[in-house]
Amino acid sequence: MQTGVTETEEERLSALYSFRILDTATEQDFDDIAELAAAICDMPISLISFVDKDRQWFKSVKGIGLRETDIASSFCKYTVASKEVFVVEDARKDLRFANNPLVTRQPNIVFYMGVPLLSEEGYALGSLCIIDQQPRQLSDYQKQSLKTLARQTMDKLELRKKLFELQDAKSEIVKLKDERYIKENEAREVIEHAPMAMALHVGRDMTIRFANSSMLQAWDKDEKVFGLPFADALPELRELDFPATMREVYDSGIPYRNEDARMSYEYQGEIREFYYTYAFTPLKTPEGKVWGLLNTALDVTEIVQSQLTVERAEEQLRLAVDSAELGTWHLDLKTNQLSLSPRSMEMFGFETTEEVSLEAAIGRIEEHYRGLVNSSIQAAIEENQPYDVEYPILSSDTKRCWVRATGKAYMVNEHGPTMFSGTLLDITERKEEDRRKNDFIGIVSHELRTPITSISGYAQVLQRKAQSLAEPAMADIARKTKQQADRMTKLINGFLDIARIGEGKIRLERSAFDMAELVKEAEDESLTTITSHEVVFKPVEFTPVEADQDKIRQVLINLINNAVKYSPPRSRIQVACVTEGNHAQVSVKDEGIGVPLKDHDRIFERFYRVENEQMKTVKGFGIGLFICKEIIELHGGQIGVESIPGQGSIFWFTLPVIIQ
Repeated sequence: MQTGVTETEEERLSALYSFRILDTATEQDFDDIAELAAAICDMPISLISFVDKDRQWFKSVKGIGLRETDIASSFCKYTVASKEVFVVEDARKDLRFANNPLVTRQPNIVFYMGVPLLSEEGYALGSLCIIDQQPRQLSDYQKQSLKTLARQTMDKLELRKKLFELQDAKSEIVKLKDERYIKENEAREVIEHAPMAMALHVGRDMTIRFANSSMLQAWDKDEKVFGLPFADALPELRELDFPATMREVYDSGIPYRNEDARMSYEYQGEIREFYYTYAFTPLKTPEGKVWGLLNTALDVTEIVQSQLTVERAEEQLRLAVDSAELGTWHLDLKTNQLSLSPRSMEMFGFETTEEVSLEAAIGRIEEHYRGLVNSSIQAAIEENQPYDVEYPILSSDTKRCWVRATGKAYMVNEHGPTMFSGTLLDITERKEEDRRKNDFIGIVSHELRTPITSISGYAQVLQRKAQSLAEPAMADIARKTKQQADRMTKLINGFLDIARIGEGKIRLERSAFDMAELVKEAEDESLTTITSHEVVFKPVEFTPVEADQDKIRQVLINLINNAVKYSPPRSRIQVACVTEGNHAQVSVKDEGIGVPLKDHDRIFERFYRVENEQMKTVKGFGIGLFICKEIIELHGGQIGVESIPGQGSIFWFTLPVIIQ
């Protein structure tokens, strides 16, 4: 856009360009008007001029050899600006034009009169002007004649424009017809070569507009059914109530789909059984009115009949499971009946002849882990989440067996999952190895705490002594020593927590409290200790929970500190707690470096750290989030992350609320 051009001038230029007159060849009609204007006014020069952005261009010229001039020397721009008849009786005496090159040199303009060329919308496009090399005055008759000729000029321009518009409209209609023809052919080609049976129905009687060869084959018909209502074309399917279902979709505009539907009808002279997955999709106008249906069907008869093959495959799978010494289990969600394989019965310490209920099996799980198992089962069934949990089984007073249980809830109809099954793997040996490692970590951590505590105390004493002696350098060294000792203490405490988790020694001191109060405590602590970031706590309503208040506070503070650690200074951190259903959800949102999608599932693992260039500058051992996860899961809650690298992260956890 040219600097200084107003919005009104842009509109005027747009109107000018819409006439498509600039830089066109001479036309006799316009030349005649210019000739007539010069003759009526007895002038040597007459022009039909159009004022462009940076020039004035002449459609018709009488008396000079120019076709355009620079806008700076234009007389007509004044006519355009005023939208009125513009007269200069003697340009040599007019300060606006005395030094104009069109006055001082050829064509030596002295007298000028311009009549604006106004469009129907009122935009001044240019002027019909007359010029002389001596002062002149015109009679009223001559002036009125020029105005009439200017209107005739615009009439011709408007007519010319409408002719262009008609031509454009005609071309557009032809183009749309061609495109419609092409699209209809393309649609037919797509339907014809689609990998499933497809048909197009129109109107409430479901008239068959078109069907591909797959659908005609399924109907056992040919193209003679095109143009017939569905009920008339396929009377053998009337008993299956297809017409009623199709009309319901047509009237409601709601798609209908049926999976693996069994149907029997006459096909090639005999009653045969088929299985189809079919759908009726309403086709709507831009205004939302249904005008037809797309009928799609997929023959799954062979798939259903192949279930015997699948059963044989399942038998082979059972053999593989037995070879791997895996136990299997199956829970019927309708009857709540639990079935355990012999290997699973052995792990739980049941006799193979016993009938085992779900409650009896959970009763063999170590009490500390029952809440975790129950919440994981509930999440797998109600939220379709993967079931993968490790827990110890006390099969007798002396025997303790660790297992890893995996499974999934399966849908067999649209009414929700009805099966829940999976496997059990004995991981006692691995757990024993982990316990030995944790024992080592615990012993080393305990041994380190005493000297670290002493170092921290000595550093505090040294700092105070240095301050009293006005030794700032020594005081700073002591302060930094104290900071490093505190950091080492936190690391040691983290390792001790890991050891306790591995040994199952973390005990929850549950009590009823309000999450709003806990969040307020965290807010007070954060606003006191965090000065590098803006930490915003959203208002929290009364949210009663029963949990270990200190450990939940530990989790929340850890997530806030992580947000500070992994986001740039002065950025915002938002903390919120809301109730969704039967759970309270706490979230900490930052504007930091984010977590790649591939690391979302592993970031809560013990000692796991995201590997990238930004993380190389951030210290840590990858134990904080692991401890948070263990604490939350011991409460029967969940923890997770939503993140986009470079845009920040939202770490969240949930806790069951107390139902009032």
